[in-house]
Amino acid sequence: MNRATCLAVIAFAAGAPLGAGSPAPFTEEAVARGLVYTMQNSPQSDGYLGFGCGFADLDADGDADVVVLGASDGRVGIFENNGAGQFTSRSLTSGIAPLSEASGWAAADVDGDGRLDLYLTQVGQPNSLRRNLGQFQFADVTATAGVGDAGAGKGVAFGDYDGDGRIDLYVCNYNGAAPGTEDMDNRLYRNLGSFQFQDVSVAQTVDDPGYSFEAVWTDFDRDGDADLYLSNDRGFAPPLFRSNQLWRNDGGQLVNISVGSGADVAIYSMGIAAGDFDGNRWPDLYVTNIHSPGGYNGFNNLLLNQGDGTFVESSTLAGVGSPLASTSWGAIMFDWDNDGHQDLYVSNQLDANQLYDCDGAFPCAEIAASVAVTGGTRYSFSAAVADVDGDGDLDLLENDLSGNVALLINHEGSTRSWVEYRVIGRGGDPWAIGASVDSRVGATWRLREVLAGGNGYLGQNDLALHVGLGTATGVDEVVVSWPGGTTTRTLTGLAANQRWTLYPPERLGDIDGDGACRRRDFATLAVCHLEPFEPGCEGVDFDGDSDVDGGDSAAFFATYDDPQFDLDDNAVHDLEQILANPLLDLDLDGLLDAYAPFSDDFETGNLARWDFTQPI
Repeated sequence: MNRATCLAVIAFAAGAPLGAGSPAPFTEEAVARGLVYTMQNSPQSDGYLGFGCGFADLDADGDADVVVLGASDGRVGIFENNGAGQFTSRSLTSGIAPLSEASGWAAADVDGDGRLDLYLTQVGQPNSLRRNLGQFQFADVTATAGVGDAGAGKGVAFGDYDGDGRIDLYVCNYNGAAPGTEDMDNRLYRNLGSFQFQDVSVAQTVDDPGYSFEAVWTDFDRDGDADLYLSNDRGFAPPLFRSNQLWRNDGGQLVNISVGSGADVAIYSMGIAAGDFDGNRWPDLYVTNIHSPGGYNGFNNLLLNQGDGTFVESSTLAGVGSPLASTSWGAIMFDWDNDGHQDLYVSNQLDANQLYDCDGAFPCAEIAASVAVTGGTRYSFSAAVADVDGDGDLDLLENDLSGNVALLINHEGSTRSWVEYRVIGRGGDPWAIGASVDSRVGATWRLREVLAGGNGYLGQNDLALHVGLGTATGVDEVVVSWPGGTTTRTLTGLAANQRWTLYPPERLGDIDGDGACRRRDFATLAVCHLEPFEPGCEGVDFDGDSDVDGGDSAAFFATYDDPQFDLDDNAVHDLEQILANPLLDLDLDGLLDAYAPFSDDFETGNLARWDFTQPI
């Protein structure tokens, strides 16, 4: 049987070699693609110092939908992606009321039902948790959840700090940004399940009283649990003197190790970009700043992780201090050109935005003007990345004050090879927030983490993990580590220019995720067995070697939970016959087609009245 008739295959050709001519510029296409959302003018009439934007797969169909804040009427922008980068507004029918003091947002699956829920912050007004009901409909569950903090809410980040499989919530409050919020500190809400949360901020020592803009959960020491990094504005200034803070997760207890870590910079710290910028498999941090030559580290700071619990400020070495900008806000590490090296995008206030192109050796080159991503000279606060049009490179969403939100479509990255991963979670989080994936091409490793909120400024990047491969035709080795640090898988030989789903060990064979390996899962095994390995087959590749052979079928049957039949009474189980000859089961229901009229009785167990040796 030809697998092409059974699976939809996404394939993109590897393109031009590195360095072939000038890079193709981005093109701004928001309105043409249906992304119509007008930001309020400068100075903004509500909120405080910017609004969030970004991507989340709200309908779980495999593409990145858009969430954006900052309209003058408080409307929350919700836009559905059709998979090709064309958007339909669901804003007016989402059930989310306008927010009078909108600020930031993040998305995570709070109740483990497979749908991403939304948490929205406000400045001096109650924050809001919205349960995703499906079909871009959201219900307000804030009161039940107990997470309606009314401080000066800015950034928000989701992560499972206590390792119980439920996603917890950290909220940043900018002390005193609105009347009555002077003593409302940051909040950590522990997820108890069923949309119930417990405030554990004091017990976990993370009730920071600073001018907090943003925070991110990242496993900086790579021990498998979620550590917390916090960006505080004016860390050098009275009366608070609160520098940036770093908490190490020690078995579910967060321990402040800021002093002596090198991460406790005392600057005008705003946004955070987290990722492995120098390629040593340790997550680094980039924090933006007001550029003040007279002091206070007057440039954006690049904090390179040394792998021993310390960070070294290296912005000059890397050439990414943004000295020509007056004030920077959001920042994103992403491989814009798919050459295999993380690049850096910086959003600036009243100055051109910057894109630092890195080729594996410092310093990086600033190229924003040459690829048309400068953003003009408006107040540029937040940006996020995702492959919105499915062509294999990362596109850029940006919300500047005044005018329509911008969607910058990438045309350069798709000329090189890439892979994209969706990590399937364990326990109560199907989206695997906090998981990490290391990809090896030759001798070079590339690290990516699944981060929900906090990575940028007030918004979120797509949860799918994107890795540029340059001219490589595939990934030699992939090491997947799920939150908790005890569950890993190693895969080999994944082809380039594909979107791969990475399953934890307990989900192998259970394609539909119902908790068991059954006859309906067998269809995938039958389609993939001894055929070229393509997306859709990952869940039956038990040994992770990028094929589905006899060893994988044996492992499948070892975990098979349904009865096996021998309807033609030839002493060979029917499923094994079908694997050997797929033409015996053209409808892929796991039954010999000659006996298909009996299928209703197979399902109900009413088999006694049939002579199975006689096909109809």
